[in-house]
This record gives sequence, C-alpha cells and structure tokens, in this order.
Amino acid sequence: MKKFNESKKHLATQWGEFAEQTTYNDLPRKVQDYAKTLILDLLGCIIGGRHIESSQIASKVAMTLGGNPQSTVIGYNTKVSAPWAAFINGVTGHAFDMDDDHREGTLHSSVAVFPAVLAMAETLGATGKDVITAYVLGSELMIRLGESFLGQTYYQGFHPTGTTGVFGATLGAGKILGLNAAQLATAQGIAGSEAAGLLEWKADGSWTKRFQAGYAAMNGILPALLARDGYTGPSSIYEGKDGFVRAYSYQDKFDVFRINNRLGEKWEFADNSIKPHACCRFACPIVDCAIDISKNNELNPSDIEDVIVKCNKWMITILTEPSGRKYHPETVVDAQFSLPYAAAVGLVKKRASVPEFTNASIKDPEILTLMQKVRYELDPEAEKVYPEKYPSTVIVTMKDGKKYSSYIEHPKGDPENPINREELLAKFRLLSSFNMQAKRAENIIDLVSNLEQIKNINELTDLLR
Repeated sequence: MKKFNESKKHLATQWGEFAEQTTYNDLPRKVQDYAKTLILDLLGCIIGGRHIESSQIASKVAMTLGGNPQSTVIGYNTKVSAPWAAFINGVTGHAFDMDDDHREGTLHSSVAVFPAVLAMAETLGATGKDVITAYVLGSELMIRLGESFLGQTYYQGFHPTGTTGVFGATLGAGKILGLNAAQLATAQGIAGSEAAGLLEWKADGSWTKRFQAGYAAMNGILPALLARDGYTGPSSIYEGKDGFVRAYSYQDKFDVFRINNRLGEKWEFADNSIKPHACCRFACPIVDCAIDISKNNELNPSDIEDVIVKCNKWMITILTEPSGRKYHPETVVDAQFSLPYAAAVGLVKKRASVPEFTNASIKDPEILTLMQKVRYELDPEAEKVYPEKYPSTVIVTMKDGKKYSSYIEHPKGDPENPINREELLAKFRLLSSFNMQAKRAENIIDLVSNLEQIKNINELTDLLR
C-alpha cells in the first residue's frame, strides 16, 4: 500500500533542509560511534580487496583515465580525480561482499556513500567530524530509500545498492561541499538520472554487482558539483509521478513515508549489519545454521543423506536461480549467491570467510558433493516477516536416520546478534593482512577510532596509500 507524506514540501527539499542543518553534535553518540565502526569495517574490505582481479581491472582503467590528482586510491601510492577515486574504492570495497548492509533497506550503504564522501573530503581537507556527518547523512537517505521499496524492488530486476546508492553518495558529497538546502535538493534531483543497477549479473556470476557500488559512489560527486554551480534537477525526484520510487518499484509496492518518517529521531543507519561471511547477506543465516549444526554435533559430511533449507521467497529466488550455476558454481560470484554452497560450506568448513570463496575453494570436491544433497522449501513464516527479518532453518538428515536442525532468526552481525569489538578487529586485521603490513593497519585502527578528533582527513588518507 502506498503512503505519502502530508508535507507540502517535496521529500528531496525536506532532506536538503535536514542535511544542511544537521551537525556532528546533532548525531546521537551511538550513531557517531557506529559510524567509526562501519568506516573501519569498510576500509578493511577495501584494503583486502585490492588484489582481486575485478578490483585490479577497475583500478587500472580508472588510474589510466586519472584526471587531476585529487583523491587517494586506497592501497596505491597514487591519486586520481575524486570521482575516479570513489569509483575504484567502491568497486574494491564490494569485492568480497563483506561490507556492511542494512536488513530492511536490503542494500549495502557504506560502500556507495563513504568512498564519495572520502574522495571529496580529501580535496577540501575536511575534518573527521565533517566526514562522519556527511557519511551518516548519505547512508541514512540511501537506507530509507531502500526501505521504501518494502523489499520488493528486486522482483523488478533492480539492485538497490546501485539504484539508491547514487542518492546517498550525492547527499554525502554535497554536505562535504557545504551546499545549502536548495542545492542539496537539486543535487538529489540530478542524481535521479544516474540511478542504475540491474540484477542480471546473477545469470552468469559476473562482476557488475561490484561495479554498481563503485558506479554509485563515482556518480554521487557529479550531481553535487553541478548543483553547486547552478545546474537544475527536479525536487520531486522521489515521490513524483515519474519519480524514482514509483519507477523502480515492483507492481507499485512502495511506501514513500519511509523516506522521512521520524527523520532526525530514528536513525536507521544504526541498524546496519556487519558481515562475518564473504557472501550474499541473504545466504548468511543459512551459513550460520550450517555452522551451528557442524560445530555442535559430531558428524562427517560424507555421512549426510539430505539437507533441507527453509527460508523466504526472495532468498530462494536469488540463491537458487539459475540452478545450474548455483549447484555447480563456475565463478566466485556464483558461490557467493548460492543456497546449496552456503549450506555445504558451513557444514564442511565450519566457516565462510574469504578463503572459502576463491576460484580454487569453490571447486572443493567435498563441498560440491554435499551441495547436490541440498534442497530448499519456502517457509511461510519467514516470508511473513521479510524484509524485517531473514530467519532460516537448516535440517540435516544422516544416512543412519539421525536428524540435526538449526534455526537462526537473526544472523551474526545483525543488531540483535552483533559482532563485538574483538571480532570486528579480527576481521579488519585479516582483510588488511592481504595487502598491508600489520603496523600500518594498527595505525589505521587507532586513527579511525578517534576520527572525530582529526582536523584534516588527509591524516587518514596518507595512511591508506
């Protein structure tokens, strides 16, 4: 059912006013602290993802195009123009699919917003407080746009990280630039013409999902700069008859009231989830169930007769189609978005981190054999609570008839089942160790932990080269 806000002001105008007026001190302490947590988590993903082939290709192309040396390419001792830096860092940050996501928004906000904010902040020498504020505001808008689709935009073929990401990146970049409310509203209107992100990558396990995160980050900078200099765009971009929400909705299932409901009172940003597994968030509760069973019972994967996964409709759709590639993954992306792989890897390896999602590991014969025994069923109760929750059940039947089952209501990393500080640091240290010396990684941890005290963000970007 559609709901429209009763204010006579367009939503982009309301967001422009809110963003202009909001300062670092207006953010709740919980939000301030969580912003630093998520920034560190994303930086780990970017640093760690530099050596992945998709990242290397994107970096090579963007650095060749280059432009004015304004902003740091993380992991390289070089600078390129701000849009290209945002692009590279966004693509790289999404390579492992371990960057934070928002459950009800069904998207990854940080990887689209923060690279744009960081790139623009470096050009201006913005403060740590400026960066945190812009990053939170952009993420909040992006998440709320995702929520307005009620978890249904996927069925229309859209990837919300890509489609909503440009708006969050634009607002964040515009806040860094010091745009006024009218300019911020205009910038959002311009950004509407750049919203993009199709799900067709899942047909053959290609890399465009990663591209879409970087593309959103890159494209967020241009609307902010254009609006600053007087270019125009529609302030009715969200709720208009031909606006973003209606155009990208599935069968007109949306609720634009979500975009500004309790704005400034309820921070959806604080409900972002941190991912412990290197796969689609929809697969994570399945992995958690499988790990729970394998760690708490003495079982040999070769003695398993049958595995049943029960979950919601969209999880089945995205994680089992096309079936050939989901049961016989040919690429890492295939495995990252495979229901049978999620169940099998958890049962066999008792973990699903980066080492379990490589070109070699996805061909593990023990995992592939078990995958063929994995079936799935729609759980009507799980469907009822989507997208507020992604509960999953895994039932394992052994050849001797014994059964083991696990039900996960909130996967690890959700606000109700959070990752603690030690687990966060362990993840950052693991990912950064792929491409950075430990001493520099520890310096980044210390600096980000006190980000609000930094007077010039170049203190951070100097460490990230």
